[in-house]
Amino acid sequence: MKKYILKLFTLLIGVIAFQSCNSDKIIQQVEAARTSGAILRTKAVVNKTFDFFDTSSQWIVSLEEQDAKDGGLFASINVYAKLNTGGTEAQVKTIQASTFTTGPNGLPVGDVAVSLSEVLSALGLNPGDYTPADQFFVRLEVVLTDGRTFSSGNTSGVVAGGSFFSSPFQYSVQFFCKLTDASLFSGNYVVTDDAWADYSPGDIVPVVPVPGTTSFRFLSTNNPFIANPNTSWIQFDIDPATGDVTGGSNEDFNYGSPSSPFLVPVTISSGSVGTCTGSVDVKLNFAPFGDWHFSMVKQ
Repeated sequence: MKKYILKLFTLLIGVIAFQSCNSDKIIQQVEAARTSGAILRTKAVVNKTFDFFDTSSQWIVSLEEQDAKDGGLFASINVYAKLNTGGTEAQVKTIQASTFTTGPNGLPVGDVAVSLSEVLSALGLNPGDYTPADQFFVRLEVVLTDGRTFSSGNTSGVVAGGSFFSSPFQYSVQFFCKLTDASLFSGNYVVTDDAWADYSPGDIVPVVPVPGTTSFRFLSTNNPFIANPNTSWIQFDIDPATGDVTGGSNEDFNYGSPSSPFLVPVTISSGSVGTCTGSVDVKLNFAPFGDWHFSMVKQ
């Protein structure tokens, strides 16, 4: 949106000056803070979803553990789960540090895999107790040899709020339903978050499927900040095996006017769709201004 374009240019010089003066201090603070605890750095979420119709399907995340002794204090990881609609959290399993290997940074690396059947057993759930619209919250807890534990509840004292090292400890796991086309993605959608701020939460946007494909188009018809709302759209091309999406705008978004255009190409840099619910959660790249989170749900 135009106000972000102006702000980015205005702040650029100040940010560069601030970083040059304070980068050494920030690095020193982060290095000092990280020695007090432990983190589980997310390298990749290998498999993001559970197959709703296959309880043997697994959610898999690839991790790197770091502590004050660069893995020397790492004992195990406890895995917990909870259904989003209520109930109590339950421990699903424990992963021993011995299953990890030494990675390229000299730190323990490995995968944590949890099957839907393991989660259901831990929570005492059976098929029929949940729907495709539900999701599970999976929380990880790193256990050290000295007995200390670190998870999402105490990351603020671990290392710069935890986010600096991509250490959220908690993940949202949705269901996956196999797709043969994009007919699920049709109609009016409600915007839940738009960091670029073309839309406010609650705004309605139209979505249409591309017939005979697993692609759909997010139309710009209701975008009040561009000069070409009636001819532009963002196409989402769904990988039917994973729910991941790629794609981008059919033409540059014009944030100027027909006579004085300010053209910004838009691409989908990462993200996925809810193949059971039709929800959308992606990062849109507005070149050259970087990635901005965008999400919406079917009305």
